[in-house]
Amino acid sequence: MKLRQSMRDTLHFFACAAERWLAVFFLLYPLYAEQVACAGLSLPLTAEKALLALALGAGIALCANLPRRPAFGFALAAVLCCAVSVMHISQFIYWNIFQTPYFLRSAQGLGAALEFWRVAVSEAVQNAGYLILYAAQLVVLFTWVRRTMLRRRHRGPRRAPAAAFLALALCAGAVLAQNAENISLLTTGYVPVSSARRFGIVPAMALNAKYDLFGAGAQAAGADLSQLEVQQAQGQAQPAQTDAARLPGKEYGENVMDIHFDLEEEDAVLQDMNRYFSEKQPTGKNEYTGLFEGKNLIYITAEGFSKFLIDEQRTPVLYRLATEGFHFNQFYTPLWGVSTSDGEFAATTSLVPKSGTWSYTDIIGHEMPFALGNLFRQRGAQTLGFHNHSYTYYNRDKSMPTMGYTYYGQGHGLELTEQWPESDVEMMEQSVPMYAGEPSFHVYYMTVSGHLGYTFDGNMMAAKHKDEVAGLPYSDEVKAYIACNLELEDALESLLEQLEEAGALENTVIALTPDHYPYGLTNEQYAELRGQESLEETFELYESAFLLWTPTMEQPVEVDTACSSLDILPTLLNLFGFEYDSRLLMGTDVFSGTAPTVVFADKSFITDEIFYDATNGRVIQRTATATTQEYLDACVQKVNDMFAYSARIIETDYYRYLFGGQ
Repeated sequence: MKLRQSMRDTLHFFACAAERWLAVFFLLYPLYAEQVACAGLSLPLTAEKALLALALGAGIALCANLPRRPAFGFALAAVLCCAVSVMHISQFIYWNIFQTPYFLRSAQGLGAALEFWRVAVSEAVQNAGYLILYAAQLVVLFTWVRRTMLRRRHRGPRRAPAAAFLALALCAGAVLAQNAENISLLTTGYVPVSSARRFGIVPAMALNAKYDLFGAGAQAAGADLSQLEVQQAQGQAQPAQTDAARLPGKEYGENVMDIHFDLEEEDAVLQDMNRYFSEKQPTGKNEYTGLFEGKNLIYITAEGFSKFLIDEQRTPVLYRLATEGFHFNQFYTPLWGVSTSDGEFAATTSLVPKSGTWSYTDIIGHEMPFALGNLFRQRGAQTLGFHNHSYTYYNRDKSMPTMGYTYYGQGHGLELTEQWPESDVEMMEQSVPMYAGEPSFHVYYMTVSGHLGYTFDGNMMAAKHKDEVAGLPYSDEVKAYIACNLELEDALESLLEQLEEAGALENTVIALTPDHYPYGLTNEQYAELRGQESLEETFELYESAFLLWTPTMEQPVEVDTACSSLDILPTLLNLFGFEYDSRLLMGTDVFSGTAPTVVFADKSFITDEIFYDATNGRVIQRTATATTQEYLDACVQKVNDMFAYSARIIETDYYRYLFGGQ
């Protein structure tokens, strides 16, 4: 009887036009949403993405027919469809603002994120066409679909959508299993942009949840060189420069500490970490070791800063820092999952931020022996941290003390004009007197005047400097970006003047680097600022600046080694002569002569021999020597290790395990 009834239901399904269209609607609901995301975010529609979306749609169709009462079936289907739409719309707006998808644990910062509701509204208005396309699905769902389902006398057939779901899921699984990059994304850790590009918005969020619940698995196999597109870098092929400040025949020693790595540790994770770090090669000391020992350090993370806005006439102080100090010609600032906070984390800890979480929040209360604040404090220096926005934003009120700083922010030690964004100049005027007269100090600044959005009506810093950029040959957005960064220029001028008046400038080093590239500009607008027609988005987009200057430098130093924000901390530790163990950091001292490895969030990387584009499957050779599979395997393994062991240091409070909190 049940078989006969099922056959009648199936025949009725194929005979009824409304039922057929209903099935098609549910089947295509997730795929339609992915198509809108692909169009609005310039993402590819991959085979994996299409099959997973269709399988999800078949699953929704099946769920709609499971309850005996049609009303319950509609309610269940509506919940699933609304969940798909909410995930897509929220990710669409977030991605357009921050150029990366959010992850589930971002909910911990929802209250802080709501401070930028004006930016979100502006982004929604600019992309109203795509949001209307998303909304059209919901309109059809709650009108025609609802009416059709509630007219049913009994639930729809279940075998056809179940068969479709099973078939599509199997096809998707087969396609996923054929690609090593797919396996890596599914097993070795959450990579937000690559996962969303390859699998789709909803599957990427499901993958995020899987990693949150169960963690990452074993490392996947390396990339198959035979399956990659191999290109030659433009221009004459020649070995990439690696700056080694080491004289022949001179013994320098290594930046290494006497650490006992217990290879008999009972905890399997800690034992594996001990093995890895004990076998890792330390970097060498060099002619620059201790060059700045005894000096003060002011470290500035400049919000959304780009070296391409520096101009000798408009920004003379920035120009002085860029041309009279160390000049890092191949410096990159990758964009990580938690934009500003992860940018700070990478530069100040020399660890790869753990994807899917707030790494700086995760290390609150941990032992951070190589943090500059802690090390300078041990030398007796006054160590202060300042941020001219909300004191608690990104939990800085807790993470900054972990890094060794007495921390001040808006509403807690700083009383700045209530405006958006707040003034960098006001922060310098209120903060510098707190330390300029001290015999020894280290100060960390996180600025905010350069924050998006880049308009003259919504950005008070841009409006303040509007007249100064009125005659520039750029679009309004680019002019607004330059204008709000003129506040940073004025803040630096104030900083240097106050230090000089206090007699502290000659003994002070200034370090400045951005948290990320100015993603508040479109890529076309950023190319305009750079004087280019377009931008290559895997490597070129992240070209950046690390300004390192002190007035006592006799001449500028050109540095041609490829390096990134991960390399800032070990480079500074070496320059200031601190004892540290280079094996326990993921970056390297730029002057050590160690072959560079610059890594990006999607696990693309740059070495002295190749550019490896993980997302697009490309190898670009920097030398005339052909890349071998063995070399590529070693590089991919090193990059995977950098991600994996950084995450484990964060998860296990590994430094406390090694050093006992001393």
